[in-house]
Amino acid sequence: MHAGIIHLLITLVFQFYVLHDIEKITGWWRIAIVYLSSGIGGTMLSAILIPYQPEIGASGALYGILAALVVEVIVNWQLYRSPILELVKLLIPITIFFLFGLMPWIDNFAHIGGFVFGFLTSFVVLPHITFSEEDRIAKLVVKIVAGVMAIVLFVLLFIIFYLAQDATCEGCKYLNCIPFTESFCQDASQELRPRVGA
Repeated sequence: MHAGIIHLLITLVFQFYVLHDIEKITGWWRIAIVYLSSGIGGTMLSAILIPYQPEIGASGALYGILAALVVEVIVNWQLYRSPILELVKLLIPITIFFLFGLMPWIDNFAHIGGFVFGFLTSFVVLPHITFSEEDRIAKLVVKIVAGVMAIVLFVLLFIIFYLAQDATCEGCKYLNCIPFTESFCQDASQELRPRVGA
């Protein structure tokens, strides 16, 4: 479900140009794992922090794919002529996208959660080129640590979602919408409140 034709077109264009290319490079099942884990993780974080705001679109999953592009540069650092430049070229638009998420009706929590889960699962499932035995061991350790972190984070979010429904996060609202005026974020139901019944 999307918020209109423009929202749908943005998603389709991203999937056609970005997702299609990385899927050809890494394989459909690897990208499916990154996409689904990012979408689920981002939505779960959002459901915990702003439970009464409707969720639409696949932005958490799309941010997970952006994280996969960052991981691809990091794990194949030695293959790039100028890896820092490649990383900066990715991080500038990602930062701009996160800044857009500070506007009302845009769920930056889903973006943040999707990016974190995409980052961790990409280390686990994306193919890595090793350049030495030490590099192979280091990448294996990173893969294991990232996998454990992703599982622990998912279990933690699951427990908080189902068992700690009165959980709150002071100051987290500023990651989702910055109230430039007194009523800037109010109409978007961006205020954080517990998910307990009356």
